[in-house]
Amino acid sequence: MEEKMERSERRRPPVPRASPWLVIPHGNDGKDQAFFNISEPKNRSCRKCIPELTRKSFWQSPSHQGWLVILCDNDADSTPNCNFGDCFLWNPVSSETIQLPTLLHWLLLDQYYEILGCVLSSPPTSNPDDSMVFFFFRPRPKDKIHECVLVFCRPGKDKQWRTQELSEYIVDKRSVQSLFCFKGKLYVMCWRNPHLEIEKQLGSDDDDHQTLSIRSFDLYDDTFFPSKGGFLTHQKIDYVESCDEIFKVVQYHSTRGFGKVVISIQVLRLDFSLMALEEVKSLGDHVLFLGRDTTASCSAAELGLTKGYLYYTLPEDNSLYQFDLEHNETTFYLPCLKLPTPWFSPNWMMMMMPTTVRITDGRKRIENMLGKDEEEDNIIEVEENKTSINKDEEEEEDQGQKHNGGVLEKARTWGVHGDILELIANYLHPVDYIHFRAVCKENRSMIPAVNWRTSCTRIRQTTSLSPFLIFSKNNDTIHNCVDPMHNNEKYLMNLSDLLLGATIRFSKGGWLLMSKGERTVFFYNPFTRATIQLPDLPDDLCYVFSGIACSSLPTSSDCVVFAITQYLIDGVLIFIIARGDTFWTVRDYQNTNLPRHVEYLPCLNSPVFYNGAFYCLDYNGSLGVFNIEGGFTWKVLPKPQAHFNSIYPSFLVECEGKLLSVDVGHVGKSVRIFKLDFSKMVWVKVESLGKNMLFISDTSCFSATAPHSRMENKIYFPRLHDEQILFYSLDTGRYHSLGSRHSAQDFYYTKENSNCSWIEPNWSQTTEQELNWLII
Repeated sequence: MEEKMERSERRRPPVPRASPWLVIPHGNDGKDQAFFNISEPKNRSCRKCIPELTRKSFWQSPSHQGWLVILCDNDADSTPNCNFGDCFLWNPVSSETIQLPTLLHWLLLDQYYEILGCVLSSPPTSNPDDSMVFFFFRPRPKDKIHECVLVFCRPGKDKQWRTQELSEYIVDKRSVQSLFCFKGKLYVMCWRNPHLEIEKQLGSDDDDHQTLSIRSFDLYDDTFFPSKGGFLTHQKIDYVESCDEIFKVVQYHSTRGFGKVVISIQVLRLDFSLMALEEVKSLGDHVLFLGRDTTASCSAAELGLTKGYLYYTLPEDNSLYQFDLEHNETTFYLPCLKLPTPWFSPNWMMMMMPTTVRITDGRKRIENMLGKDEEEDNIIEVEENKTSINKDEEEEEDQGQKHNGGVLEKARTWGVHGDILELIANYLHPVDYIHFRAVCKENRSMIPAVNWRTSCTRIRQTTSLSPFLIFSKNNDTIHNCVDPMHNNEKYLMNLSDLLLGATIRFSKGGWLLMSKGERTVFFYNPFTRATIQLPDLPDDLCYVFSGIACSSLPTSSDCVVFAITQYLIDGVLIFIIARGDTFWTVRDYQNTNLPRHVEYLPCLNSPVFYNGAFYCLDYNGSLGVFNIEGGFTWKVLPKPQAHFNSIYPSFLVECEGKLLSVDVGHVGKSVRIFKLDFSKMVWVKVESLGKNMLFISDTSCFSATAPHSRMENKIYFPRLHDEQILFYSLDTGRYHSLGSRHSAQDFYYTKENSNCSWIEPNWSQTTEQELNWLII
């Protein structure tokens, strides 16, 4: 009896929650499903085998109000009374099913068509005459004959699908990106104007030849988004309804491994009154969910969150990603531990309870959300894959906390005259000045607070400092600096208004190389607030670079700025400007020494200036070299060794006169270091960094001698775990975070800011002449 009840429980969906369930098919052809919910207590997941979902595709969006459109499109589906091509609506809460006409005819045309999407205009139980199911079939990329076809029916009323062909005169079949229903109308959204608004013809309810009214419309969009990668990115566009708002979510993906690596995310709001798109910097109370074929939304307040987030998944990836739009940060989660293989791309499933209430803000809020807990033996606890660090590290950590955190004991009075204290302070480096002033109340009363811009301390440089991690939040002038050397001390720097809307592109010697808008590029020193403006990019070209770097400090007379992007299939476009130049030099070069049909795709991170040339690594491991000595020349060196991942980028960094490559796998699951042997042109694996440490990010990669032994032989990443900087130890082969006992084998439960960089503190003062780029 118990076994029978357990089997019955596994065939039922989990109980509804305030947020949608993440469904990950796994097992033989996706026979079983793992369920995870962000609002589930203790982040528990459960395993099911639901016949309605087994080996089937399904679609859902907010207009469905809990209903799923399910299609039997797998020949291996052995579900009783289910045939290939069967299609039906299913309500996972009430278990109600509404059979739809078969789609067998269209599935047999698989060689010509692909399903772009499916949407239900409204739930079939509210007003059956208004409810419509739409499938959008798009010709496959190489098909030049067929047109887009809209296939539709009324659930429970139509015995056959109706069709509406959308010719090239109506819509560009290569431009269609997404579709959604809003207030009873279907919207077909395209890459560019025009878009389509489709609704049922009035008075045609009983007409067997029911037709649709199709209207094209344009959306005004003058927003500029400073995405990384330029020509080397593709866009995935989704539209999500949330409480009478329509949000457009644009994910910028790397060209290599399209869909598997997100470079940046832009969110816009569709304003129907103005017929325009406007960029938003905060989601407010809206929480958005994007899956392979599903979208969902709910209230942040109902989930106990202080603000809205975007949750999304990626193809062939069982990770869950949380994007904080306000802070421009992405956090990685692993929703289901020990998931059986094979597993397949996840989707969201929103389950709506039949009882709802409406409050004054107009948002539907669901009652009775918690329901009965699942059977315990179907529940799997999700715990972070971490272990305690060893005893010696624990003792060292405890000692560090005694000296750097907690409650400080009352300091003894120095008994030193205030003038002497100020004299001592004036010979300290600005960071040490801050520490000296914080020792006791007496010091704070006698020593003025340091102004980093106009600091009067006489010591500007010191060898005992490590780089800071600098990042901005909410596109504000206030930037955060985290110091890994001093137990993750954080400094807030209120910088120039020039930085509003600016993006960090590169860092060298305390200077940030930044872009703003389409063509503005400038250097900025956040420690002195000095600015060096570069000539604008050419009028016919905007910032489209995969990487940018400079040869030396921008105040040096020999400084050269180099930028690169892919150009056509067998070339690169290179931008060069030297100090004193009034304009950028733009040249295109052919890639030589590559096998036929092999592209050179520069990694979306910074090149390295090494021995008089800029080195650029591509995803296949090929090295591009741009020499600035004796005339500009470009060549691609033969591929040294096939140890590179063709999807996830590697990072170049110079260390002790050697050129290193740091290869980081998916979500950090593998880290390998290689040095280039120029005599044999092979990459040689590096087992230890010795007393060195590496700092890796998309915008800056450099090495340094560790100021303390506890920082040696480590790679520091621009990621935070509980606000602590994450590093990889070559001694332990694991990730740790400064100031905590975190230990893991990957990036899960850590976050990265999209507008960040490692920067070397530099308070050196500059002259007006040095700040003028046109003066050598």
